[in-house]
Amino acid sequence: MKALITFSYFFFLWPVFAFSGQNPGDPDTNKIGVDSIQYRMDSLIHLGNPRYTYSQNFVWADSSEASILRTPEYYKDRYKEKDLMYKVVDNWGKGFDSLYGTRNLRPILHGIAYRGGANNYFHETKKRRNSNPLPADGIDNLCSEGFSHSVYLYRTNFDNAPVSHSCNCENGGINKMKYSQFDYYDTQHVYDMLEIVHKSALNDSVGPVYLHCWNGWHASGFISAIILKQFCGMSDLEATAYWDLGTDGANTSPRYNKIREDIKNFKPYPEFILIDSLGNKVCPPMPDIIDSSMLHITVEHLAIVPEAIPVGTIMIMNKVKFGPNKTTLSSPGNNPDLKYLLEALEKSPSLKVEIAGHTDRSGKAATNKVLSTKRAQWVFNYLVKKGIPAERMVFKGYGHFKPAYTNKTKEGRSANRRIEVKVLSKKHSDLTKLANEDSFEEAKELSISKISTYDVGTSIILDKVIFEPGLSELTEPNYAQLNELVKVLTKHASIAIELGGFTDKSGIPEKNLLLSEERAKAVWNYLTERGIDSARLSHHGYGDAKPIAPNKYRWGRDKNRRIEVKLIAL
Repeated sequence: MKALITFSYFFFLWPVFAFSGQNPGDPDTNKIGVDSIQYRMDSLIHLGNPRYTYSQNFVWADSSEASILRTPEYYKDRYKEKDLMYKVVDNWGKGFDSLYGTRNLRPILHGIAYRGGANNYFHETKKRRNSNPLPADGIDNLCSEGFSHSVYLYRTNFDNAPVSHSCNCENGGINKMKYSQFDYYDTQHVYDMLEIVHKSALNDSVGPVYLHCWNGWHASGFISAIILKQFCGMSDLEATAYWDLGTDGANTSPRYNKIREDIKNFKPYPEFILIDSLGNKVCPPMPDIIDSSMLHITVEHLAIVPEAIPVGTIMIMNKVKFGPNKTTLSSPGNNPDLKYLLEALEKSPSLKVEIAGHTDRSGKAATNKVLSTKRAQWVFNYLVKKGIPAERMVFKGYGHFKPAYTNKTKEGRSANRRIEVKVLSKKHSDLTKLANEDSFEEAKELSISKISTYDVGTSIILDKVIFEPGLSELTEPNYAQLNELVKVLTKHASIAIELGGFTDKSGIPEKNLLLSEERAKAVWNYLTERGIDSARLSHHGYGDAKPIAPNKYRWGRDKNRRIEVKLIAL
């Protein structure tokens, strides 16, 4: 469920200042006259304090002009934003001249939040090391585009960056952009950044936020995935897949598993929930075509979306970690990856897998081959004891001959001591669908027209009453089935029903409960307005409880946003 509010933008408007020497002055510059203006090496102007800067050709008189209001649609159209992977500015800092100085700039929320890097290494002039904040033209251009805040996601190399920059907007008036330094790995800082984005969505006078690292891949991708979980209802797997895609292939180091775990473990904050009135208009979609080779596929995917995993896919069991020279695991029943593999094999009887053991390059090849085989066999035996037929699995040891990571680092060697699962065969799936829907067809057999023939307590799904994510309003396509219900209730005057509202799993449970109640009440209103006695009707919201389809899939979430009619009396 998308959770955002309609809004438009004003730019920060300062009072009018003349050339008499008076300036808009922060406390550090209040008594500095125009004669004190100096040019910095990076072409930003400061008044006294170099951390409060202005555009080189800043025009004071323009401070009396109000900027044109900018909606999310304005930025979406201006930057031609297609989806979450669309680059307004490419890896070399090119693609949109008015945003030069940024790198890999992509939308997170249309007109609210953007991600990317700082173009230092590929800058055409004044090149500097990649591990730096934004260059001067990047700061100035973001300001001119109406951004209210830029956030640098590392703790290093920020000492000389301006914490505030003022400029003339490209469409008139002036803007003041803050520049802050946060640590994307600090829980409190993550909270603070969500608060900044939240304020950008709520406050008409606050422009977009640019959250950036050095390349626009890892750190900016992390905070973006968190934002998408918070405001767009992305699931754990969707958010980690988004992070993988956004790294442009730089996602193979074992250390990145910690980032994926932190994304999955993030729980949205109730205080940052917004009124859901824009929905999909502000949350960009994922690309229509996704290169699965860029994704980090795990046994969790195999358990949850087995139909999406092609034959031949190899998944590393990152949570299955053997000690040096050890061939057994303690507490295997609590191991997440073993749980997922067991679940996958139980849910998909046609699934056959290879369990492969690997080692690092330490030691002799023959010894490593034996060690890796024993580890793979231990996992095989564990699954057999749990009831998985032995003929559905094979085990094999590869020693150190197939490293997944570098053996030059301690971290890489540790990650190479691993167990992998390879899909050997499985039931053929129709890949035009995300999943097989056959098991959910039974509910459609119950008909409103036959409600008088059912037992008390029977629930009938109004499968033609469909709600958009986050919305509770009835629309014209809903009316036909609701009119059928009115007709049946009019004919059978003794029938009493409960109208149950439901949501999908996206968003916060408390908000989902309220939304489900609003959906049930909307149907109640429709029926009473057409003459059905309210004494025969009750309505109740169940939130995201009692799903009838998997919330992991879009089609499943569509089904779960529903109304059920429960027969109370005949």
